[in-house]
Amino acid sequence: MIDDEKAICEEFLETLEQEGYEVDVATKGEDGLQKVRQNRYDLILLDESMPGMEGDKVFEYLRQFSKVPVVFVSGFLTPAKEKKVMAMGAVMCLSKPLDLDRVKSLIQTVCSPKHN
Repeated sequence: MIDDEKAICEEFLETLEQEGYEVDVATKGEDGLQKVRQNRYDLILLDESMPGMEGDKVFEYLRQFSKVPVVFVSGFLTPAKEKKVMAMGAVMCLSKPLDLDRVKSLIQTVCSPKHN
């Protein structure tokens, strides 16, 4: 998950790990890109509105080296920007506040739980 809102990241981390998923968090776009370069992920939840590098710019850079599925999340996603990121290959766009059950269902559709 790449999102500058630490409380959201912590909530998702705790909830999804309880569901059996391995979760990694970055609170800046640049940090998220670095993590994707160094690790393999099944899905990325990417916030659109972050200080520094906006989510669509992170996505543009990400697509230069990775095809990992990306779900955009935002409380400020305009229809034009949603159309743009979907055309770039986003799996889905979700509005904040996020519904954890909907996110879990989406994750189950895209990938399977990681069990150690």
